[in-house]
Amino acid sequence: MSYRTFTDSRGIEWQVWDVFPSTDVRHTLQGGWLTFQSAQEKRRLAPVPLYWMSANDLELARLLDAAKPVTGRGAGGTDRSETNPPPG
Repeated sequence: MSYRTFTDSRGIEWQVWDVFPSTDVRHTLQGGWLTFQSAQEKRRLAPVPLYWMSANDLELARLLDAAKPVTGRGAGGTDRSETNPPPG
């Protein structure tokens, strides 16, 4: 699991990490996803862009804009590794 933080143009800090599920999930998420989490919301982007770890903050913000809001805890059969960001 890879992990990064960045600050968007509104000054909101986001934690971003990739999730590759070890359990059954919806077909659209089988290849994994990026989780974007701020203090106020969580979003998910699938599939994981291969370049995301080397992307600059502007590109991460573009990926964030394309990500879909996550509604409810455990919605859509999420993997346990998405519940909280990795320590560090």
